[in-house]
Amino acid sequence: MDDKEAISLHEKQIMALVAAGVDMSMDQEFFHVGEYDLALEGVYVAHKKHPGVLDAKEVRALVDDFGMDTAEFDR
Repeated sequence: MDDKEAISLHEKQIMALVAAGVDMSMDQEFFHVGEYDLALEGVYVAHKKHPGVLDAKEVRALVDDFGMDTAEFDR
């Protein structure tokens, strides 16, 4: 996936969580200032707390694309 696709998917995930009633205000702020890694951490944690809102394969694809280490969030 290229950068444009990754950023678009990332934004889609944030918006889906917001639509489901999850407070993503800080993650939205990180996203809007270009701190995509920090925003992705928030998306990942929210996905773990609210399973079923996001497509797990899409979350994994973004995590892999960003090279994010999720070990500390998987405990």
